[in-house]
Amino acid sequence: MSSPFARSLPSRPDLAQQKKQAKELLQSFASGDAEARARVRAVLPDKQQIALADAQFVLAREYGFASWAALRQHIESKVEASRSPLDRMHHAFARRDAASVRKLFEKHPEFRARINDPLFPFDSPALVATAGDPAMVDVLLDFGADPNRRSGWWAGGFHPLYSATEATADRLIAAGAIPDACAAAHLDRPELLARMIAEDPTRVHERGGDGQMPLHFARSRAVVDMLLAAGADIDARDVDHRSTAAEWMLDHTRGSGRFEIARYLVERGASADIFLAAALGLDDRVRAMLDAKPKLLDLRTGQGDYGEKPPSSYRIYFWTIGDGRSPLDVAAQFDQQETLQTMLEFASPFQKFLLAARRGDEAQAKSMLRESPGLIKSMKQADHRAISDAAWQGNARAVALMSELGFDPRTPGEDSGTALHCAAWQGSVDTVAVLLRRPDARSLVQIRDAHYKATPLGWCFHGSQNGNPRHDHAGASRGRRSTRP
Repeated sequence: MSSPFARSLPSRPDLAQQKKQAKELLQSFASGDAEARARVRAVLPDKQQIALADAQFVLAREYGFASWAALRQHIESKVEASRSPLDRMHHAFARRDAASVRKLFEKHPEFRARINDPLFPFDSPALVATAGDPAMVDVLLDFGADPNRRSGWWAGGFHPLYSATEATADRLIAAGAIPDACAAAHLDRPELLARMIAEDPTRVHERGGDGQMPLHFARSRAVVDMLLAAGADIDARDVDHRSTAAEWMLDHTRGSGRFEIARYLVERGASADIFLAAALGLDDRVRAMLDAKPKLLDLRTGQGDYGEKPPSSYRIYFWTIGDGRSPLDVAAQFDQQETLQTMLEFASPFQKFLLAARRGDEAQAKSMLRESPGLIKSMKQADHRAISDAAWQGNARAVALMSELGFDPRTPGEDSGTALHCAAWQGSVDTVAVLLRRPDARSLVQIRDAHYKATPLGWCFHGSQNGNPRHDHAGASRGRRSTRP
């Protein structure tokens, strides 16, 4: 059934715009708008209530398509056809669209000639950048990718096997990839690793990507035990991030990543700083540390000794925990409640207030402000950064609370961006909306960061190309445009 409310697509259609139109139709229908109800009944006469999928279906019929999927495919094909071959290749790699990559290699021999070039982040060739994707690995090997070509990273190149899965590792090895001790540890192949060590015991100290050693790559207790028995240094640090194997094994939340292997390394004697102890819930160790040095609670990931030390980058917590976290934040983030309570015994009123604000705990933060009204005025610029860090995390509730309490959203955070820059880069529509409700929103959208000299809209565009593709950068950018005079 076609719709009497026929409409035509623009010459350069934008799927994000069609999604917005479907949401607006749904909202208008729900609010009782007469035209919206007529449009829906023209296509779905028996529907008294509709969902978003129904609104999308109605919109597709109005554009002359049998379904929303058909409309989406038409728009995506038009957008793709308008791109240059190089742009199409970039887009195909970003989507991990192996079929499109194959077609482009078949049609454009100039791309095949550059298949081993370091064109991806950290001076990586394509095979290193996609080594965990079986379909992409197959395409790249079929067109001549070198299975032993490492990235050119200064601190130590990454081999394709370092990020391979079991399935892709077998394919790479069949194509000629040669595993080293780091690869054997990552792939959790203790028999292979044992043979290497028997032939050359020094291989427990060899360095791989980022200057990591095999222990950094370990994924099982068996491999940890084997490496330590062979003389591996349990506290050896990589070159780029100056971090131990245990520190590398965290992944933002309790139980994620190689959390249990990190705990096992500490049981085997690995050192643990205040952040690792907080993440693992080492309550007795935390208490002993704070008894000796309460100021440890002032430390932040990504700052001070945990920041950049050129040529090396941030300590690995920047990626395995997050930037700008205090030990209190880490205990809360990893849901180590007993350890958090221990830390709070040593925390100052301001540290407790900052924790409540960062967690979006409105009742606690406001209660503390009533008891100590001067807390906000006592804050240094580094303390105000909490609102930008929360925006980088897409934590709209915390940003809203801190904005209300008086935190300054202009404070530079990640890469010198303000809170709005950070929220825009992440495509966090809710966080952008919180900041754009401020009375000074018009000035916020015009600020250029100190590093790239870009506005929040520029950061939003860059995030859409290089950030999480599942985030709504189009929605965030529309929020930004709504503040224009």
